[in-house]
Amino acid sequence: MKTPFPFEYIAQSTNFYGRNEEVKNIVSHIEASTNILLFSKRRMGKSTLIKNTFSKIEKKYTVIYIDIFNIITAQDFARLLLKGITDAQKGDVAKSIKWLSSLFKRARVEPTFDPNTGKMGIKPVISDLSFEELIEDAFNALFEMSKKKNVAIAIDEFQQISTIKDKKIAALIRKYMQEDHNISYIFLGSKRNILNTLFAYKAPLFEMATPMSLKSISVDNIFSYAKKHLKISKELIEEIYLIADGETKLIQMILHKAYLENTNTKKIDKEMIDRYIEEILVSKNDHYKSLFELFSTNQKKAFKLLSKYKKEMFSNHILNKENISRASMQSSLKQLYDKEFIDKEEDIWFIPDRTFELWGERVLNN
Repeated sequence: MKTPFPFEYIAQSTNFYGRNEEVKNIVSHIEASTNILLFSKRRMGKSTLIKNTFSKIEKKYTVIYIDIFNIITAQDFARLLLKGITDAQKGDVAKSIKWLSSLFKRARVEPTFDPNTGKMGIKPVISDLSFEELIEDAFNALFEMSKKKNVAIAIDEFQQISTIKDKKIAALIRKYMQEDHNISYIFLGSKRNILNTLFAYKAPLFEMATPMSLKSISVDNIFSYAKKHLKISKELIEEIYLIADGETKLIQMILHKAYLENTNTKKIDKEMIDRYIEEILVSKNDHYKSLFELFSTNQKKAFKLLSKYKKEMFSNHILNKENISRASMQSSLKQLYDKEFIDKEEDIWFIPDRTFELWGERVLNN
């Protein structure tokens, strides 16, 4: 039974909801070949939004999506860019290979075969090429492609380029973006502080993209969709929204559990929702415990206090009560931030994974 509340994979058009205005906004930028910096906390649905937007317009525009979360080197970034360009080619494989071969100066293109699906595909062959050669091939190809029809290219987890120190990727991207072509660049990211270093005043990409903050799906939109599949009140949707702090993934997980158990046959109540949340936390318990055990003593204390007290954790009363100094708290939070277990926005620390935060609230602080 396929769930109408997917949370482990990208939602398809039939179960994608609550983002009509965002889709319209993105499409308007693509039509005008202007750029977007789309940011939010993780698990809010940025990737799902972009992929569903692209699925609506892929017949009219060339759409390219790459996720650079796992890049380690500058060459990794360039390879993913070239792969995204080849993956965007649809239709006859032989024609696609011929077309791409005419675009690339150095990279080669060869056919692939998937024995599981029986489908033919294509891939770039880029061994022994430098980062500069790969990037030049990629952007030359994009420029030529944009002469046929507008191109939209989305780079997910864009803040990861800041981890590459030996190449000035942002400055190089700016150089190519400044050329006048029918291309819309969409940068997605979840680390606002890091993104600011790339797009702020005097930064390499300053004023190169319009900021767009992705907020939570509204309660009204969640209820409008959920009531098609569940017997659930708006008040209970509001309760779920508050517990999940608006995080799309956790909301979907809770509604998925409700759907599996009830399949639209009986009305859902508060006790059921509480049980679903407990089941989610139990399923995550071993994973979160193993992460927590990696922390130092002070890091454990800082994480525990952040999950319990939020912004109030720096009050003298709490610091004295928990026997930790302000300096130790700041240092431990910074260490957890560097390891990406917590995040910071406008001097406010928070745990970006709401389920991990709930685990901290309910397990560590019992």
